Amino acid sequence: MNKLLFFIYFCFSAFLIGQTKITVLDGYLENTVMEGVVILSETNQKLGETNSQGVFIVPANIKTVKLYAESYEEKKLFLYGKDIVVTLNPLLVELEVSQISSDDSEARNWIKQLIQNRKKNSIQNLKSYQYKSYTKFLVTASTDSMPYILFPKTKKDSSYNEFRQLLDESHLMLGERAMDHKFSEKYGFKNILKASRISGTQLPMYEFAVMQPISIDFDENYIELFFAKFSNPLSNAGLKDYRYRISSYEELEGRSMVVIAFFPKTKLEMEKRIKGYVWIDMETKALTHFVTENLSEKQLLEMEIEWERVQNYWIPKQQRFRMDGGSISYPSVKDSLTPDGEVRLDTIKKKEKVWLHLTTSFSDFESPVDFDSKEFKGYTTQIDFKSHDNSNETLNQYRNDSLSLREMNTYVKIDSIGKKHKVDKALKLLRVVTSGGKLDIGNYFLDITKLVKYNDYEGLRLGLGGGTNYKFNENFSVEAYVAYGFKDKKMKFGGGLNWYVNKAYSGKIFTHYAQDVDAIGKTPIELQNNYLAFFTENLVNIYNPNFYSYRRIKVGYQQDLSDNFTLLGAGVYNEKTAEFDYFYRNSRPHEKFLSMDTQIALRWAPKEKNIQTPYGKVTIQGGLPVFYFSLIQGWNVFNADYTPTKMNFHYFDEYRTFLGRTSFQFHSGIVLGKSPIIDLYEGTGNAKSGETLKEHFGLAGLNNFETMLPSEFYSDRFIKFNIAHRFAGFKIGKKEIFPLFIYRGLLGNMKNPQDHSGIYFLSPSKLYQEGGIEFNRLFAGLGIGAYYRMGHYAFDEFEQNFFLKLTLKMDLF
Repeated sequence: MNKLLFFIYFCFSAFLIGQTKITVLDGYLENTVMEGVVILSETNQKLGETNSQGVFIVPANIKTVKLYAESYEEKKLFLYGKDIVVTLNPLLVELEVSQISSDDSEARNWIKQLIQNRKKNSIQNLKSYQYKSYTKFLVTASTDSMPYILFPKTKKDSSYNEFRQLLDESHLMLGERAMDHKFSEKYGFKNILKASRISGTQLPMYEFAVMQPISIDFDENYIELFFAKFSNPLSNAGLKDYRYRISSYEELEGRSMVVIAFFPKTKLEMEKRIKGYVWIDMETKALTHFVTENLSEKQLLEMEIEWERVQNYWIPKQQRFRMDGGSISYPSVKDSLTPDGEVRLDTIKKKEKVWLHLTTSFSDFESPVDFDSKEFKGYTTQIDFKSHDNSNETLNQYRNDSLSLREMNTYVKIDSIGKKHKVDKALKLLRVVTSGGKLDIGNYFLDITKLVKYNDYEGLRLGLGGGTNYKFNENFSVEAYVAYGFKDKKMKFGGGLNWYVNKAYSGKIFTHYAQDVDAIGKTPIELQNNYLAFFTENLVNIYNPNFYSYRRIKVGYQQDLSDNFTLLGAGVYNEKTAEFDYFYRNSRPHEKFLSMDTQIALRWAPKEKNIQTPYGKVTIQGGLPVFYFSLIQGWNVFNADYTPTKMNFHYFDEYRTFLGRTSFQFHSGIVLGKSPIIDLYEGTGNAKSGETLKEHFGLAGLNNFETMLPSEFYSDRFIKFNIAHRFAGFKIGKKEIFPLFIYRGLLGNMKNPQDHSGIYFLSPSKLYQEGGIEFNRLFAGLGIGAYYRMGHYAFDEFEQNFFLKLTLKMDLF
């Protein structure tokens, strides 16, 4: 018994000795303990909080903890079994002791007044105005700690010395932009790119030059800092996310200002929060100065913005932005020379920070301005090509100060490096994506989407397509293609003419002719991006043998009605023949069906912005949601065999919550009137036939039903949805994996299924369902997905419902 008591006493004593008592003190309120400080483990598991004496006892065998208190700096402690007294400082240490209080009502009231008076202080109260802006983008690194290798022994050493010398003479990159900005109460906004230049390339990079990396207005719930979004502390939504303090009262240019400090309330999504100061004019309650930085430990972002008062309103004066752009590693060297000429010994590999600087200044504000409606024609952002051709001269007129010698050298040095490494050719290849697959070769283009395809009817399909580009003629283009299927052993071809009118809105009159094949029951989304249409068509028909041949003539007109709204109207003549023994009502096998249709198609992408370039329309800002609608009406002319009305609707969106990111698609359609199955709706099945797991391995499509056989379901009215949710990822080695959970459904009906024979199918009168999980981009664009057929149409055996497939996903999807 004594031995047992001794053992218990020993263990208890060891446990007490292993514990660590932490006492937390307030960094500003001297000799004041902090209650409620959260103690986290190294894996961010909450261990508890400090008590009313500011004390927390850390359990034994925990070696590292983190201390977190709202609005205070986080602190990491390494424990060695000894009691620790630690002091936490507020995030903004500049605040005076008297201002540290849990009550921020006075400062918060100033922020509320700023929000309430924002519209009153905005220059948009003016009926018209215009101003200029000049932006300089710089990528650079300090050379203070980077030595020269005194005695280079390898090619790598010599290359490093050359790079080190380059940094002495120039920056890593330099870009400039000059723009005019106009506003009319009657006509809206207009931004005109007057000139731009980017080191390293001789190509005019219009699509990059017009992008706005920083928000100009601060009336949204989020602030964009170089494409990163942060909760806006100067918004009604931001009032819930931040705490505020009155830091000081100042006089600026004869006006009284109150300076408010802000910082996040909680640690939740700290990397999406910022801290800083805001200056508010006490008379007008207007924002006059804004200084902020993010709270990420991975990458530093800093921004400072100033406004000035003109005609009783506050307008932008200058924006300054700095971002941590990574680092340059330089080699370990034993003999090196410092910038002062001293020899030093250094065997440790070092890194030097790379910084991205962006400065925008605003000038020449005028109001009122007598505008002509022609000045606002076209997209909100446009390019003055005449002025842009003389960019050097134009930039000189917009610069605040002349370029420094090092900045001028940047153009010379980096341009020569870009020429040496053929950067322009690489940029031309990148432009293939924005042009929908067109690779410019002199006065012509090659359409890479026509090169290769595969499906179960044609087998491997090789082709060649292309046409003329803007260098051949700015007013029209001619295009054509030819293709051959090695399984059906048939040639396909087509071509067309585009006549460009109303160029400010990308207007064109077109006529196209084609003799080709397609899968029955497929309705392409009119006006969809060329790449999306290409990959969707390629991946959805891999295992589909039921095709029809067609001869089609299409004449129409297409243009954008605004930045994000596109209209197409066309007349279409079709001759279609099923390439299998299909009978529609009293038809003969392989009978040709004639139709004459008119078509209206609409596309609306409310967040999208475009510009018109010599090589076509380019989207400079995308984003969901996107809506598509089409109406096709058949007419009883040219001996048409059927005249139905067909309507299609498609909706794509994405939602971000604290649970992750959810993408949503909704598709629906209806055919009113009689029509062969060629023009009805197939269920978009993409499964291989067979019952074993080996037979169920294949290639996944894009948003298809991976457990449904091609041609298994047809309908003349349907709704289909696709929900895909991505939670936070996890790491396998150095690779971060983001599992994608999928749920899809289809519901439809067919009014007269007896009209169609020669093909067996069902109508999805009950909800067809499948679920799945994908691990995408495991290697380049390839991943793996697993899918399971559920609900009313599920089979009895697991093997019949389960499919395993390779996935192909790219960021442009």
